[in-house]
Amino acid sequence: MTSSPSSQVYSKHFGLREPGFSIVPDPHYLFLGRQHQEALAHLLYGAGESGGFVLLTGEVGTGKTTVCRAFLEQLPEGVDVALIVNPALTAQDLLRAICAEFQIELPPGERSLKVLVDHLNAYLLDAHARGRHPLLIIDEAQNLRPRVLEQIRLLTNLETSRHKLLQVFLIGQPELRRLLARDSLRQLDQRITARFHLRPFDQAETLDYIRHRLRVAGGERALLTPAAMRRVHRLTGGVPRLINILCDRALLGACVTGASRVDRAIVERAARELWDQPKWHLPLSTVRPTLQWLALFALAFWLGWLGWLGYQWLWPLLEQEVEVAEQAEVIESPPPVDLAQWALPLDAAWPLLLTRWGLEMDWPEGRDPCADMGRLGLACERDQGDLETLRAVDRPALLEMRAREGAPKVLVLVAIEDGHLLIEHPDGARHVPSAALASAWNGRFHMLWQPPPVGTQVIKADSSGEAVRWLRRLLSEVPELGVTEDDSPLFDEQLREALRTFQRAQGLEPDGIAGPRTLIRLHNAVNLPGVPHLQPAPVSDPAPQAREEQA
Repeated sequence: MTSSPSSQVYSKHFGLREPGFSIVPDPHYLFLGRQHQEALAHLLYGAGESGGFVLLTGEVGTGKTTVCRAFLEQLPEGVDVALIVNPALTAQDLLRAICAEFQIELPPGERSLKVLVDHLNAYLLDAHARGRHPLLIIDEAQNLRPRVLEQIRLLTNLETSRHKLLQVFLIGQPELRRLLARDSLRQLDQRITARFHLRPFDQAETLDYIRHRLRVAGGERALLTPAAMRRVHRLTGGVPRLINILCDRALLGACVTGASRVDRAIVERAARELWDQPKWHLPLSTVRPTLQWLALFALAFWLGWLGWLGYQWLWPLLEQEVEVAEQAEVIESPPPVDLAQWALPLDAAWPLLLTRWGLEMDWPEGRDPCADMGRLGLACERDQGDLETLRAVDRPALLEMRAREGAPKVLVLVAIEDGHLLIEHPDGARHVPSAALASAWNGRFHMLWQPPPVGTQVIKADSSGEAVRWLRRLLSEVPELGVTEDDSPLFDEQLREALRTFQRAQGLEPDGIAGPRTLIRLHNAVNLPGVPHLQPAPVSDPAPQAREEQA
């Protein structure tokens, strides 16, 4: 396993055979969490299907490549694989790459789509006759152009009278799902037979993952305290790649300071060195609260009558109490914060908001970005409320500042946690106290949300067809509503009443109309994959079960 010299240094210090947290994939360190196992099961199931598509998505660093490698290690009998890892190609170049992977001989320099497809079809027919099952796997599929995706769909039309000849796995980041939701790609989207969105580890899996990697690296004892591992989970969100990076730096930090193992303070320091983000949660050894020292001095004063000898006798006990208290997590009241310094013009704020959705786009000066969001499978919403409204909506948002001189400015709010807000800025994210918002924000905000993949943002009594089917499927995932998933295209009274019940439970007007506010809350209720949130799930709770997303 490739590693840096610094990693080799801490390996020797802790008696490891090798560094345990390299970000380079290594099959010896394979760890499949619950969701990884479910994703692998989806791939193994899909490999036995006849034609169609299987979709595996996940955020950067969540282990999609790990699952793919595990699948290739357990490749079912009779499956021949063509693996494309760099799909940012033209249709002709992609077809040539597929033929090369399947070892199909082509005329030198051949570029004709028809000739390439004919050669591929001949190979697929021959493979079918030999009882083989060709499988095309495209990694980083979010980089495919729409026209190339359509060409891939046409490949799945190659068939005999009874069987499709090619199975396709698409593996990519969450924006792949939004790409497939485009109306122009609906035929491909309808051919997806299995979907799985890979989420980060929950806290228990993070701890198991860290222990597993240390064990494989030769660690014979716990090199990270339980509190340190919990803090790693908190700081990384359970993303395996970030866990590796943070643990690697923390082990190096412990080695440099001569510590026998990594504690919570070392993890905090490593995170600040890596990501340069101030933390309000600091160990007591770094920030000593005034109140604790006041209590200590009050106790010493009260004990003063015992005299100097009595004080000499009690002081070691007091020092021990302070030492114990220094291991506890405390929250210091932050100083007053001027949020204006983190405010941005709208044209500078929108790109930052889009990055939370895994997207990038530039606009001509003066153009309203909301006019272009439909091309990305998203919609803009302008609303008004307070901090509780933002918690309920649970989406990153642009908060309008109170009127000042010059052009209006906004704060890019990306997280709400533990009484603090995380504000995104080109110079880096900043934690600020929630209380500071009251005097700076005028109550209006802009946000993005994912509208239904059926060409409408409002579903009501006179709606029918696929829009109603989509709404029914989503409501059926909220068990307490009692909606049965079926293929009915009618907006009947049962559906209307279930929608009203849901609206009442969410504190919305129960009008029986599924508009943006209702649909956003519904997405939250069913934990729609690939959607960024303001509030993380509580660390003590197990992560919600990953579900197969409805088309």
